[in-house]
Amino acid sequence: MESRSTPPKPEATHAPTFKAALSNRWQGPSPQEVARLLEPDVSEGLRALLCWRGAAGHDDTCWVSLGLAYLDLLQRESCGRCTPCRIGTHIMRDILLRLQDGTARTGDVEELQRLADAIEDTAWCGVANTVRDAFLGLLTLGAEHFARHAAGATCPPERTTGWLAAPCRSTCPGGVDCPSYIFQVSEHMPHLATAVVRQDNPLAGVIGRTCPHPCEGNCTLTQVDQPIAINSLKRWAADRAEGLGMDARDTGPYELSELTSAGPPEARPGARPPTPGPVRTHVAIVGAGPAGLSAAYYLARAGYAPVIFERLPVPGGMLYVGIPEYRLPKAVLRQEVTLIEREGVDIRYDTPVGKAVGFGQLLEDFPAVFLGIGAHAGRSLDIPGEDLPGSLDAIDFLRRVALGEEVSLGGRVLVIGGGNSAMDAARTCLRLGVPEVTVVYRRDRGEMPANPWEVDEAEEEGVRFHFLAAPVRCDGDACVTQLVCQPMELGPPDDSGRRRPVARSCDPIAMAADTVIAAVGQRPDFSPFRTAGELAFNNWGYLEMDPRTLMTSRAGVFVGGDAVSGGGLIIEAIAAGKQAAVHVERFLSGQPVVEDPRYLVRRVAVTLGARESRQPLPTAEWGERERMPSLAPDVRTGSFTEVENGFSDQQARREGKRCLRCHRPIVVALT
Repeated sequence: MESRSTPPKPEATHAPTFKAALSNRWQGPSPQEVARLLEPDVSEGLRALLCWRGAAGHDDTCWVSLGLAYLDLLQRESCGRCTPCRIGTHIMRDILLRLQDGTARTGDVEELQRLADAIEDTAWCGVANTVRDAFLGLLTLGAEHFARHAAGATCPPERTTGWLAAPCRSTCPGGVDCPSYIFQVSEHMPHLATAVVRQDNPLAGVIGRTCPHPCEGNCTLTQVDQPIAINSLKRWAADRAEGLGMDARDTGPYELSELTSAGPPEARPGARPPTPGPVRTHVAIVGAGPAGLSAAYYLARAGYAPVIFERLPVPGGMLYVGIPEYRLPKAVLRQEVTLIEREGVDIRYDTPVGKAVGFGQLLEDFPAVFLGIGAHAGRSLDIPGEDLPGSLDAIDFLRRVALGEEVSLGGRVLVIGGGNSAMDAARTCLRLGVPEVTVVYRRDRGEMPANPWEVDEAEEEGVRFHFLAAPVRCDGDACVTQLVCQPMELGPPDDSGRRRPVARSCDPIAMAADTVIAAVGQRPDFSPFRTAGELAFNNWGYLEMDPRTLMTSRAGVFVGGDAVSGGGLIIEAIAAGKQAAVHVERFLSGQPVVEDPRYLVRRVAVTLGARESRQPLPTAEWGERERMPSLAPDVRTGSFTEVENGFSDQQARREGKRCLRCHRPIVVALT
């Protein structure tokens, strides 16, 4: 066959024209809004996209190359269980390869659309049954382009990247590929499921116990049934997995045994020193919480040598000292931290930055620094008497209990607040033997920010609730004896969307108490990082940083997690750590620190939406959601034993098979 040379793409003599061919069967932005997505404000942006909704982009795009990238993504992600996807997309890919290199056959273009129609009509899952709209849009916009390729013309391949969207995955702050790991669970392959999770989250067992799982609220099955127990399946996989993210040659059972040391990995049972090999450079990370651990894990996987400076004697940050044992056993956390250390992460405990080592010294010794310091300081009530003995901060209280310190509480405890920390503090008090624990909240139950199931479990265990009461002052001479509150009522919604509490025109009420615990928020402590004078702070007292790259005002210094949010979801902190690792690597390798294309395509996919307006759903009974086995309420408060027992193997497989696998592929052409 005669060889053909590929000429360079001709320079455009006119401004490219935007075109869109998007199906109206999908919910999502208008073509005009999609056009704005393709007008990047960063140096590395997008020119065109091909997805479940169709195609859009500028007319200088090589649509053949974009279609080939789309099919490559489908081929990689296909489970291979049905012939239309396994074979049909392979044939389509062969046709596009011929078109790309100028060796097309008569009827190739027509065959592409025929195959796309047939695959959508017969394929089993959403990975393949969206190709009809994708290729209809592709062939509509690129009709002339395809005709030229069919006549023997060639173009240089487009530089592309892709992502698999799904309603659950798009909702997850970490972008964890939920349908893929759920499929592995349904096939009873926990090690493969956990490997999928650890692509975006190195703390599968931790998150499987602690995440409020916003993904489940957007599960497609919510339209006809209860959502998949996505988070519980993640926990099952982590608890059963062999190797858990390690090399397949180094597999072994994932045993949740108590580890006796929080020191370096070589001192821990079953741990091994980092595998020797070439290391490019060291990176300093401040804080061994979820953000710092995540950043360290992905940097280590990329070949760097992360060094974590942790002020506490234990790993995990707020995971260890802020989440009680009955929700997150310390053995689980320590095991997963050990697995991170095995990647070559050096954690130096009892090493507070600002005391043991200066921040300025870190800036001198390390070419890049990530600040994952968390939010370990509680917020003040700002009421008279809150400094009396017996008035505690929830963050400090939970930390002291986690570290084994004795805390004197008395027989009556009032917990102020309506968030998860308030629930944790109240339920911890019960387990310490306090007979009367009451949560005081200025709104009503429906307005509480705590996870609803946390509130339900607290009530089951005996926690009392006093709603519509705002603290005014703490009374007492030598110690707190009562909390005075103003009765409230709900007014119009505030900026958070919740109804604003408004004081009623009546006298305050007094509530007797031996201890008052304030759980009204948390904040980071930036004091060790102000002395160097290298970082800029905003009017709120938080570090200024670029939200796309997490870089602060000083080049090479990054920040993420609760140090930015002031107390968000654990999975958000983990996602920030991974995002920071990406941009630290770009910074150290001399690349421009701009939004990474992988994050850019994900953001576009989330904006486009992944829900069909007329989604075909099962009409018959799809099977009931599996119930999590748990300790009885009267048993729970006798110890800090984990409340939830986890799914059995049979439960996990049944629940996994409820998933519809409603993946939605997207590929983009990069500028």
